[in-house]
Amino acid sequence: MIKGFLNLPWFVWAGLALVVALIYTFWVPQKIAADISGFRLLIVRWAHPLTWYLIALNFILRGISPEWSGIANMVAAAGGLMYLLFMFMTFVIK
Repeated sequence: MIKGFLNLPWFVWAGLALVVALIYTFWVPQKIAADISGFRLLIVRWAHPLTWYLIALNFILRGISPEWSGIANMVAAAGGLMYLLFMFMTFVIK
């Protein structure tokens, strides 16, 4: 197995990220504001779990082969952009 961050295999990190993604997929925060709707509601509800799924995919790609690290970097960047969109829609746009 290919070792990753803190000398743990990338697949361990992928499993942890999938657990977090599943928690945020099935456990919906109860305090989503009632006054939001449309695109903003979609982003506030689903962008956070999608971010964790992209992070898990990033770890899986890194665990498969070091040759795929370029694609893994793009997936990780997409996850980061998704998280920024989530934060923007949650806290900035009111």
